[in-house]
Amino acid sequence: MNSGDNKKLTVGILQCGEVPENLRDAFVDYNDMIAQMLTDSDAALACRTWRVFDGEIPEPDDCDAWITTGSRDSVNDESDWTHALCDFVARVAKTDIPFVGICYGMQMMACALGGKVEISTKGWGVGVAQSAVFQRMPWMDGVAPTVNLVVSHREQVTALPEGAELIAGNDFCPNSIITVSGNMLGIQGHPEFTTAYSRALMEMRRSIIPAERIAQGIDSLSIEVDGARVFDWIASFIRSGTLASPVV
Repeated sequence: MNSGDNKKLTVGILQCGEVPENLRDAFVDYNDMIAQMLTDSDAALACRTWRVFDGEIPEPDDCDAWITTGSRDSVNDESDWTHALCDFVARVAKTDIPFVGICYGMQMMACALGGKVEISTKGWGVGVAQSAVFQRMPWMDGVAPTVNLVVSHREQVTALPEGAELIAGNDFCPNSIITVSGNMLGIQGHPEFTTAYSRALMEMRRSIIPAERIAQGIDSLSIEVDGARVFDWIASFIRSGTLASPVV
């Protein structure tokens, strides 16, 4: 992204999980995946991580913007850090500080603001998923009719919070990209994941994901992903500070 505004901003990465131990020799951790993609899009964005799954919960104004990693945990868990993160997200929603929820983070955003997240009756979403783009927002440059992202989730947002806008979706996951409250962006897919990491994760989870679904997921990895383009959107969204109306 070529931003006309080179102001230094600090983006807080809310780390909600970590790369499984047996994959750490081959892949960097989730917060580092996000930091690399984000700074590739906008070199003037600096990143700082809070391991929220270890109980490190910041204050909303500790950073200029926030972004989450994914997680193997559920937003419906009754753990202390889950409740603390939910409260944090609800507090950010009352400010004009940009918040980007990726996968688990989008689900947490929905829950914190009155939506609903459930285990999907359609099973696991794995591999590369293509979503139709329903509307173009000002922070979305180079928008095509569809966007392709690596996905890895069993739960999804089944009821949107009041005031949410649907940006993209598909038959398997109707609510794939959403915005809420003017400063909140949710993305169910993983723009930070490579297809190599997606393959490794599926292979590791053969004991819990049906073989047919994994085969479909591996076949889908030949589809070109739009992770870099979506991180350009994220960087632009952070720069914009607030969400404007869709571009007709």
